[in-house]
Amino acid sequence: VDPARSAGHRRAFGEDIVPGCYEDLEQAGLIVLVGSNAAWCHPVLYQRIRAAVEANSSRRVVVIDPRGTASSTTADLHLPLKSGTDAWLFNGLLAYLHDAGCIDAAFVEHCTTGVEAAVETARGSAGTIEAVAEHCGLEVTAVETFYRWFAETEAAVTLYSQGINQSSSGTDKVNAILNCHLLTGSLRHG
Repeated sequence: VDPARSAGHRRAFGEDIVPGCYEDLEQAGLIVLVGSNAAWCHPVLYQRIRAAVEANSSRRVVVIDPRGTASSTTADLHLPLKSGTDAWLFNGLLAYLHDAGCIDAAFVEHCTTGVEAAVETARGSAGTIEAVAEHCGLEVTAVETFYRWFAETEAAVTLYSQGINQSSSGTDKVNAILNCHLLTGSLRHG
C-alpha cells in the first residue's frame, strides 16, 4: 500500500478506494499518466492504453514526468515539469476548469464538499497558466494545451504511480489530481 495514495484517497473519498477500472481506458477521451513510465513499470496496463488509442485515433495521451521515458515518446503531449511541481500543475488545472465553467454542478452538489475553498486555495498558488508554466518549468503553450484538452474531454482518466505516491508531498499531489476529477464529475467515467 502506498501511504500517500491511501491518505489522499481517504482525504478525498473518506476511504482508501480506487474509483476506476480497466474498462475506463476504452471510454476515456484523454488518458493522463503522472509520474509513471507505464511502458516499463506497468506493461499490461500500458498495452491496454496503446490498444485503446489504436481503437480510437481521437483519444489522447498526456505524460507528465520530468523524465523522457518510453511512455513519453508515444504520448500526444509530454510535460517534462520540474520535479516536485505536480500539485502546482493540477492546482492550476483546477482553477482553469472552474473559471472555464467545466463543473458538473449536480455531481459537485451531491458528492463533494469544500469545492470553493479548494478552488480558491488552488488559485492562490497557481492562478494563471503563465504562473504555472514558470513554476513548473514548462512552455505556456504546453500547459494551455493540456488544460484545454482536459476541459474539452468528457471522460478523462488520470493514472499516477510511484512518482506521485512516493513523494514527500504525495498526499497533496493525489488530492490536487483528484480535485480536478471531482469538479468535473469525471470520476463517474474513470
